[in-house]
Amino acid sequence: MTLTKKDQERYHQLAAVEEQPTGESIPGESHKGAAAAAIGHQLLIEALGSEEAVTKAIGGRPSLGNKTAGSGESPTIRFRVTERQRRGVTTLKQQMNLGTDSELVRVALDEYLSKHLQAGV
Repeated sequence: MTLTKKDQERYHQLAAVEEQPTGESIPGESHKGAAAAAIGHQLLIEALGSEEAVTKAIGGRPSLGNKTAGSGESPTIRFRVTERQRRGVTTLKQQMNLGTDSELVRVALDEYLSKHLQAGV
């Protein structure tokens, strides 16, 4: 969706008001829902230069199985640990130069699965 000349002028006026706030609102047509989202998306494209830049900026972090941001959620497993296990995770994480608990748990899970799946357990 390309902004109409009227919308472009209105948004330039709104930007000027926000840069020099006087407390007064500018009367005019407002958009809601999909129309507002489309206008916002078009403003992002104009500000960032391309659709690819917008996707990169708002896509979120890459999922674990795919290096493309915004490609969907990674599966999650959540569980509680004992205090002793927690201390062990912290110690091992430092020894292995890993940044997060999740990185350590993924390494450990890969090793465990490899060992036990090969053994036929």
